[in-house]
Amino acid sequence: MCGIVGYLGPLKAAPVLLSELKCLEYRGYDSAGVAVIEDGRLCVMKAAGKLSNLEEILVQKGPTARVGIGHTRWATHGVPNDTNAHPHIDSTGKIAVVHNGIIENFEELKTELIGLGYAFNSDTDSEVIAHLISYELSQGGEMLDVILRSLKRLVGAYALGIVSQEHPDRIYAVNHHYSLSVGLGQGESFLASDSMAVRQYTNRVVRLEQSEVAEITTQGVRLFNFDGLEVKRSPIAMDSSPYVIDKCGHKHFLLKEIHEQPLVLRQTLTKYLRHPNHPIDFSVGAYDPSLDDGSSENKMVGDGTAYGVHLTDEEIKGLNHINIFACGTAYHASMIGKLLIEELVGIPVAVDIASEIRGRKLLVNESTLAIACSQSGETADTLAALKEAKARGAYTMGITNRADSHLAQITPNLIVTECGIEVSVAATKTYLAQLASYYLLAIYLGEKRGTLPPEKAKALKMQLNAIPTMLEQILAREEQYKDISIKYADAHDVVFIGRGVNFPTALEGALKLKELSYIHASGYAAGELKHGPIAVLDQNVPVITVLVPGAVYEKTLSNAQEARARKAKMIVVAVDGDEQAARTFDSVLSIPPVEEILSPLTTIVPLQLLSYFISDYLGKDVDQPRNLAKSVTVE
Repeated sequence: MCGIVGYLGPLKAAPVLLSELKCLEYRGYDSAGVAVIEDGRLCVMKAAGKLSNLEEILVQKGPTARVGIGHTRWATHGVPNDTNAHPHIDSTGKIAVVHNGIIENFEELKTELIGLGYAFNSDTDSEVIAHLISYELSQGGEMLDVILRSLKRLVGAYALGIVSQEHPDRIYAVNHHYSLSVGLGQGESFLASDSMAVRQYTNRVVRLEQSEVAEITTQGVRLFNFDGLEVKRSPIAMDSSPYVIDKCGHKHFLLKEIHEQPLVLRQTLTKYLRHPNHPIDFSVGAYDPSLDDGSSENKMVGDGTAYGVHLTDEEIKGLNHINIFACGTAYHASMIGKLLIEELVGIPVAVDIASEIRGRKLLVNESTLAIACSQSGETADTLAALKEAKARGAYTMGITNRADSHLAQITPNLIVTECGIEVSVAATKTYLAQLASYYLLAIYLGEKRGTLPPEKAKALKMQLNAIPTMLEQILAREEQYKDISIKYADAHDVVFIGRGVNFPTALEGALKLKELSYIHASGYAAGELKHGPIAVLDQNVPVITVLVPGAVYEKTLSNAQEARARKAKMIVVAVDGDEQAARTFDSVLSIPPVEEILSPLTTIVPLQLLSYFISDYLGKDVDQPRNLAKSVTVE
């Protein structure tokens, strides 16, 4: 969950590290710190809280060092405070380590090291790494060998950045089941958990693959596997235009990203859907590195990663089951994906919360397609589930916003959404893009298997292409939504209900309100209200219903009436001209008329705005809600 950065070169390291950390603060903002080597001595500066607290320290102390590592933390072991903040140093004060992940055997190692005389200061699992390296160093050997010996003692998934006072001309990095990138400049090198952080300085990047160690100098990088054998890998050329983090006049990044959704949807749709008369084409972005001769032809995609869907028609026709793994918002998108695929393709689909796969018998085989959906492509639980399915013989596929992610490394089939960087921790535009991917995938599979008649496929494609314009119309009603939303800002509990394709919309609406405002909210299938949840309803509990014309309209309206009879405050997302909705509900968040099967693409936007306006009205930290991180890289 944490972010790792590093720099060595002719510039002052601290400002560069700080700039890189600002790109990674979405990965955690419980604390931050840097370790630099200045005048031959290791110096650590760190602070609990957001990155701005560290920035104040760096401005005050003004270090001039030319080498250093940095870290932004999401706490796993140990409360967020100055002591538990990274970097962690060994007892000699000469080795500093930053860590992302979890060391599963840290208690065993800690006991052993304490017995050898090492003193621990923090409550983290990470500190054990610094002391372990220090101990191995005392046993003799070059630094690389010492690190490799230390890694053999560690159990878990982790990424590391390491500097030593005795080696001020280099940084060591370790990647074991995560992602790290090294950026190569002219006489300078950069390290980061996310290539976005180095892209502001250089477009030449070398990625560490799984179970690799990097020895980084100002002249380049050498890679080694955990057995100490050198690995040769050429740098890739990334898009030279770095992503600019700018609110573009909006009060918060979240509001900006909500407003970007029409563009994101257009970009994701047009990338794979050239024309309603043409089949969906997921080969876009496919790249064969063996054909890259450095010419202008056959270039890599902007992030330097090959991707596409490479399942043959025979493999697709041979599928008899699909398993989808996801967490959080991606899980809600995947629930809708299940309904779409079953409706349009006729294949049974199971959607699992990825963390629930651990310790369970996973029933997949050579006729199963396993799909991992993760906006970051780094979600540890989701990656673990996909690896388990792959080990059992299933075909694999990923849906992600990051083509340079760990997910891209472990599956040959990848659908990449076109969202740009989502700065706000609460997902909005990436959710919509994941939905778009599932619509496209369902149509694609239906066309390949012959379950979707050409005329129906064409009609769906045309309707999909009309959704971005509908989203623009919805966003134009922002002030109406704001006036309605703040009426309910004093609620302590809120219930969201929906049916069919909009049951997941209710779940996602409740999640957004919880994440942003800290108001307790629960989402339910509308028909389940009477089976227990109705007991919590009274005049102080608003009920928000997602209601669009279609097969479940009357049933959903009837369920809402049950809530109304308990004197609950009634809010609805309904289409223009719905007179029954106007008579039944106290407040209407209206949207343009939309086909029921496509409605999740539109019904979610008023709920995103409702959550935003309530959160902002209550003075909450909209872009960085407490206790959360954007990329959940621990299990």
